[in-house]
Amino acid sequence: MESSEIFESHIGPAIEKYPKLSRVLTSEGKITIEGEIEIIDAEGKFWEVFEIEIHHVDSYPLQFPKVYEVGGKIPKIADWHIYEDTKSCCVAIAPEESIACKKGITLVQFIDEFVLPYFFNQAFRRVEGYYINGEYSHGIQGVFEFYDEAFKTGGSVSEMIHLMKMMALTHIKPGRTHDCFCGRKQKFRHCHRDSFNQLSDLDRKLILAHAELLHYATTKNYSITTKG
Repeated sequence: MESSEIFESHIGPAIEKYPKLSRVLTSEGKITIEGEIEIIDAEGKFWEVFEIEIHHVDSYPLQFPKVYEVGGKIPKIADWHIYEDTKSCCVAIAPEESIACKKGITLVQFIDEFVLPYFFNQAFRRVEGYYINGEYSHGIQGVFEFYDEAFKTGGSVSEMIHLMKMMALTHIKPGRTHDCFCGRKQKFRHCHRDSFNQLSDLDRKLILAHAELLHYATTKNYSITTKG
């Protein structure tokens, strides 16, 4: 089945769960989802309504569709987790997206697990002035925070890049009594087993690409800092 056909087959269940969304055929003949998303927290408190569009991408469902806030409530800048080139919403960083889409994602999953939390964070910031959830930062900083948290490197970019490259070369999970992939001659179960388990769904080429991105950032004196 073609990607566009899969996307269209997922629209029905999404609209059934979120009836303020609807299927739209654009003038270019592309199918999108348009409408409103209501933000209501776990205690039933209403926060905000956002007007959004969800656009198909060619790699769906192995890649997130693009989401746009079209009601003018969110500044179209990186500080508000908006890609300034495309004006689409940065609902997750690349490693999170890769893990979520490894086996393919549905529109219902995408809205439940990424779109709603993203817009809840935006609604909270509009009222309180800051993001309530511990989301990763936008761009390179977010990639850094993700791997720093996974490897517990304490903000050391050089150590992080080393571990990323070593893991990218490790395609088979080491046995619990084997030496860890990091090369420090410690048993895997006492070293980076938890990190390996957390990152095992990531494509090894993506980990290498992110390592090169972080290396490039350091050579260009890009400012990356630990969270908090």
